[in-house]
Amino acid sequence: MAYLGNLSCRDCGLTFTARWGSSRGADEYRCENDHCFDVDAVTGAFLGGSAATSGRYTLAEVFGRCPICSTELASGRLPCCPVCSGRDHDVSVGGVVG
Repeated sequence: MAYLGNLSCRDCGLTFTARWGSSRGADEYRCENDHCFDVDAVTGAFLGGSAATSGRYTLAEVFGRCPICSTELASGRLPCCPVCSGRDHDVSVGGVVG
């Protein structure tokens, strides 16, 4: 399920709006450098993301590493703070997307 809401960074105090989470038939994966990818929940194929990855890779082919920066991909990661890059946030969900 994808969410849209405000995230308040506990490190620097910035409040920003972001979208995160899974969408229908796809899981969201983020790397440590905040590159974001939608991955088919069944096949593991990249459906799109921070680069032109659509149809080019599967999670197995990249060994769970970001095809852009080679850091670990994980699902369930919140977006980085745009000011300090922290991930420790208070979450205020504004709605569910799709």
